[in-house]
Amino acid sequence: MLNIYNIETSNYVNGNDCRYVLWLQGCDLGCVGCWNQQTWSLEEKTVKSVDEVFTQIKSLENKIDGITFSGGEPFLQALELCKLAKLIKKNTKLSLQIFTGFEKNELVTEEQKELLTYTDILVAGRYNNTKENNNQKVYLLNEKIDIWQFNNSDIEIDIDDNLDMKITGYPTNGFINKIKEI
Repeated sequence: MLNIYNIETSNYVNGNDCRYVLWLQGCDLGCVGCWNQQTWSLEEKTVKSVDEVFTQIKSLENKIDGITFSGGEPFLQALELCKLAKLIKKNTKLSLQIFTGFEKNELVTEEQKELLTYTDILVAGRYNNTKENNNQKVYLLNEKIDIWQFNNSDIEIDIDDNLDMKITGYPTNGFINKIKEI
C-alpha cells in the first residue's frame, strides 16, 4: 500500500510536458526551506494500493506524457513504488521522473536500486532553498528521453470549482504567504 499526500493528474512544472504527479506522504530528512512540510509526517494520510494508482494512470495514458513521484520522500516507499514503476514501464510508454532529498549515492537498498532502474530522470539532493537549483542535481538515467530543464522558479496554481487552491512547483515562502493573505 502507498501512503499518499496528493495526486495531481495534470501538472506542467514537475517534469517534461503534462505529468501525473504522485506526492508521497512521509519524510524524515527535514530539508532547509522545504515548503512541503505537511508531507513530513509518517502517519497514514491517504492509503491506496499500487493497482488503484496504476488503474488511474492507465485511464489517463492518452492525456499525460509521464509520471512524477515526489513527496514527502518517495524512496522511503521504494518497495511499493517499484511495483508501480514496473507496471508503468511494462504497460505504457510514459516516462518516470522522481524527486528525492537523498543524494544518488545514498540510494543503496535493493528496493531503491531497483526503483532507479525504472527511472528516466532523477532529481536528487537535500532541498535547500538558499542554494543554486535548491541544492539538487538532475540525472538523466534514460538517454532515449529529453532531459528535464530544471527551473526552480516555475509555479503552477490550480483552483478547483470549490475555490480550493493547490500550488506546485517551487514557490517561495513569501509567495505562499502573499497568496494566503489574498
